[in-house]
Amino acid sequence: MSKYQHANAAIEQAVSAGVAEGLDKGEVLLALIVASVAAYRSEAGSKATRDALLYELGEVEGATDTQFIRSR
Repeated sequence: MSKYQHANAAIEQAVSAGVAEGLDKGEVLLALIVASVAAYRSEAGSKATRDALLYELGEVEGATDTQFIRSR
């Protein structure tokens, strides 16, 4: 499995578990973003985190399949 397949499986698992406990899917997804940003900042530092977030925000419209491009 690729790193994105692992990440997507973790997202599906977290959402399923949260919804099963009565949580809103959107709130679980937001919590995953917040927790992921904090974990990445601890791992890679503030500058790398900011750069990654700015890049992702530039692609938020979905015009580019960034997961496909990065998997190359």
